[in-house]
Amino acid sequence: MAPAEAHRLHNLTLQQSPRPTQAEAEAAVRLLIRWAGDDPEREGLLDTPARVARSYGELFSGYAKIRASIWPVPSRRSAAMTIWSS
Repeated sequence: MAPAEAHRLHNLTLQQSPRPTQAEAEAAVRLLIRWAGDDPEREGLLDTPARVARSYGELFSGYAKIRASIWPVPSRRSAAMTIWSS
């Protein structure tokens, strides 16, 4: 698959599936804690789901900025050949 087509499909997928909420991300972390064999309601882990979700949000916060500024969607004219410049 050509890079331009992969980029288009990636953006289409992002548009079709809404970004999970903070609460959904925290629920996923609680599920992983249970999967690992611990109790997410244990006193030492009560704040962990919120902390992990916030840290992932911070870790991946640049994706939207990078996608918009570094990965421009090629026009039909330039779709055959994309030249990346700095």
